[in-house]
Amino acid sequence: MRIVAVLLVVTGLFFCSCSNSSDPVSSDDPGTYRFYDHQEISTAGGADFEFFTIGPESYLAVANANDGNTINIDSKIYRWVDTSFVEIQSIPTSQASDWEHFTIGAESYLVVANLNNGSTYDIDSAIYRWDGASFIEFQAIPTEGAVDWKYFSIGSDSYIAVANSSSDITPNTNSMIYRWNGTSFAEFQSIPTSQANDWEFFAMGSDSFLVVANRNNGTSGNIDSRIYRWDGDSFVEFQSILTNNAADWEVFAIGMDTYLAAAFFSNDVANEIDSKIYRWNGSTFAEFQSIPTEGALDWEFFSVGGGSFLAVANYSSEDSRNTDSKIYKWDGSSFVEHQAIPTIGATDWEYFVIDGDPYLACTNLYDGSTHILNSIILAGVEE
Repeated sequence: MRIVAVLLVVTGLFFCSCSNSSDPVSSDDPGTYRFYDHQEISTAGGADFEFFTIGPESYLAVANANDGNTINIDSKIYRWVDTSFVEIQSIPTSQASDWEHFTIGAESYLVVANLNNGSTYDIDSAIYRWDGASFIEFQAIPTEGAVDWKYFSIGSDSYIAVANSSSDITPNTNSMIYRWNGTSFAEFQSIPTSQANDWEFFAMGSDSFLVVANRNNGTSGNIDSRIYRWDGDSFVEFQSILTNNAADWEVFAIGMDTYLAAAFFSNDVANEIDSKIYRWNGSTFAEFQSIPTEGALDWEFFSVGGGSFLAVANYSSEDSRNTDSKIYKWDGSSFVEHQAIPTIGATDWEYFVIDGDPYLACTNLYDGSTHILNSIILAGVEE
């Protein structure tokens, strides 16, 4: 996930704050999965978890945004050892909002989105390459309030897109797409965005798409987010969708149908509003389902045990960050609430599998008094 830049601009805060889930209880839905506490990791304004593997090893990177004193702090990389994650590396970052892992050929990379260094949004974000023992800086890329990176490939070409949330002057700035030239990433295309918070790439048939979550144009967050389609040479606008302070897009398929879930943070008045799911109707995405959310910042889709699930990170109710985030399960025709997880300013969910076992991780941001909180990893239990 991805940072919601307006939270940082207005409050100096960042992302997800997830508290412990409740103890296991008996289930009236045999064969399904529920998630319970497995491990806590101390984070400093934890903004994003990124799971990845290199060879047989499993890793988890956390983007740390704020320790309460400074936003220029280390983010961390952990490796799975036996039954838990152990810290293996610290990387200096500046209000880090997102990690994205990708591979090109035999090489493994991590790119971080640096939002702000305390003086300016116009700072470098950085790509790191695995050298066999740790990640070493490989390339610096100038960004403007970087919030999110998305890696994708079309044909034999590799690309990364950055969501730029703001220059020092305006949230209406270009987000950028870079293409791999064989030795590094070079600027390929710029796309006008308004406090961009997230990019999502997907393919349907022979067509490739990018969708951006536009958060705010400086006047309102009730603005269009946009879907772009690859025309063979570049991305061109395909569809606009009215969104409410859009923070995240999640694409997924169930059977033959493709869906886009949008996390809406607020309607400029209240953050207890519906987020939306859209379904491809053969020519465009049309609204399919509304789900009540509370300052939603992230959706995470996953499948386990033959079931399909969506987890939403609810940042806060109108009164408090102590609010439940929710897991919804597909019932054959729509998503229904499956499990509530108590959270405190939740911002990001990450689903992954290690040795056949399912896990969900949530970064913890801020509880109203401190950014030094435990982020959590939950283990899936079949019931």
